Amino acid sequence: PESLLRRLGVADPAAAAFIRSNAKARAAIIGKAGRQVTAETTNAHELTALTVRWAGDSSEVFQRFTIRKNGRQFDTITEFVPLSRGTRLAGGVIRSSLYASTDAANIPDNVANQMADVFGDKIDFRRALRPGDRFSLVYETLEADGEILRSGRLLSAEFRNNGKTHEALWFQPSPKTKGDYYNFAGDSNQRTYIGSPV
Repeated sequence: PESLLRRLGVADPAAAAFIRSNAKARAAIIGKAGRQVTAETTNAHELTALTVRWAGDSSEVFQRFTIRKNGRQFDTITEFVPLSRGTRLAGGVIRSSLYASTDAANIPDNVANQMADVFGDKIDFRRALRPGDRFSLVYETLEADGEILRSGRLLSAEFRNNGKTHEALWFQPSPKTKGDYYNFAGDSNQRTYIGSPV
């Protein structure tokens, strides 16, 4: 707890002791990599509130765990809140490999994997990439209190490989129907064999 609070600019031994001694606080904070943590302090850097946010990979809600100072005591509250959906635009240029380029553009691996899957039957990402190939994409974000917790679906992508442009746009008519990727002319990106999509 001391190390975490120090990184947040908090100098409060009582707060660190509370985190160590409170079972809910330990479960929410200690050893939980990847969770978002924010703190509010007094001018003397004593903790007034500490909030931790996280969500599971398939959950539509996130958990918000808050420690708040009430007089001389600390209280905790756990809330389950719907995730908000947002979108992000990103792009990059191939220098060596797809994943080196997506890493350089701060594109999540989950989104890079989806792009590789969508264009995998049109582009050989191991052998056919050329330095200078370009891509741009829009992907969904899942957010908690305005902060991105994880990435969602690839919504659209354009990949220019060796002079040829490949396109994909996600379309799902309704939540109860199956979606698919289409090119910008409206043709399905699914591979077909003997007239049947696979």
